[in-house]
Amino acid sequence: MKIEIATPDMAKTLSEFYKSFLQKGLVEIKIDRKDNFFAPYENQSDKFLTYVLSENQQIEGTASFIIRDTLLDNEIQSVAFGRDLRISNNRRVIIEWGKHFLPVMEEIRRTFDAKYMFSVLSGSEVQAANAFVRPRSMKRPLPHYHLYRRFNLTSLHGQLPWAKNPLPHLRIRPCSSDHEDALIYYIIQKSRNRDLSTCWDSDSFADKINRWKGLEMSDFLIALDAHDNIVGCVAPWSSYGLQEYIPMEYSLRAHNFRQFLKVGQMFGWTRALTKPVTRLKMEENFKFRYLTFLNADNEDIFESLLWASFERARKDEFLVYTQTRTEFMYRRPLNWIGARTPYGVYLMLPPEQEIPSFLLPTNERPIEMEPFFI
Repeated sequence: MKIEIATPDMAKTLSEFYKSFLQKGLVEIKIDRKDNFFAPYENQSDKFLTYVLSENQQIEGTASFIIRDTLLDNEIQSVAFGRDLRISNNRRVIIEWGKHFLPVMEEIRRTFDAKYMFSVLSGSEVQAANAFVRPRSMKRPLPHYHLYRRFNLTSLHGQLPWAKNPLPHLRIRPCSSDHEDALIYYIIQKSRNRDLSTCWDSDSFADKINRWKGLEMSDFLIALDAHDNIVGCVAPWSSYGLQEYIPMEYSLRAHNFRQFLKVGQMFGWTRALTKPVTRLKMEENFKFRYLTFLNADNEDIFESLLWASFERARKDEFLVYTQTRTEFMYRRPLNWIGARTPYGVYLMLPPEQEIPSFLLPTNERPIEMEPFFI
């Protein structure tokens, strides 16, 4: 059994291996990256590595690391994000990967000067939490996981019949060239209040937007006050073709929610969810829009941006965005029909490394976590 760094010519094979794993939760989901396994990473950074564990030319496990410059602890720091750990259900393979975990972390840290490494775990990933966050044996060569922040992945599927736009006369329009500089300044000022932010000046914003496939400045929706100042923004974006989510099977709770949405759709209140593969006998992905670069000055402006995004989306699409637990302003409005999935951002540290100051309870700054990059 050997471990090696993946090369571009392995993209299709890795996609097929990755697609063979189901993401557990209220809905079992298969993730399809078509023929380019690395496409989501290329959207985030030009520095990333995927480690492949194989035996007899058969892939048994993968783990990816994306290195990004972020604003952390009031400094610009290079950090690594561990993603897409997939290990075949073989105890020998799991033990073998455990032996390589800390050496791989050290190699990433040394090669890219990434002092810290983060990972995101869903609240429904009980097995991952038991294996890494709450290991039964401290003798296993694994890093220590420290909870850094909690956030919710929120999906919006419609409004209740009595729901009203709180600011129906607020001017919300696509960003034009006249407002581009003001929009960039607004996003930078908002981002500086969040840890793990990737936009702290105009150059970092330009680098981020230029790498983001399928997203242009004209796709941003901006909210303007009476003095033509920007008071909110959002960029609805779809990952179709890059990464698609295919529902395989619904739990009873999720099935009841899907049936409720079907009934609401007949009255124009909601938008239905995709049927599972077990019903369709074919694969069809969820249809939704990510609400990226979501910022607002108050709750009413935030909800008005939701209304504008929902109305501009296709009639079979719902909305998805992230909300850090401490940012109460971005909680799902009560008049909206939706669901949420809890997530945790964990700092991975080698056993001998000291806990950094930004993990102390006195640090309550929210974090930037774009929904597509989870």
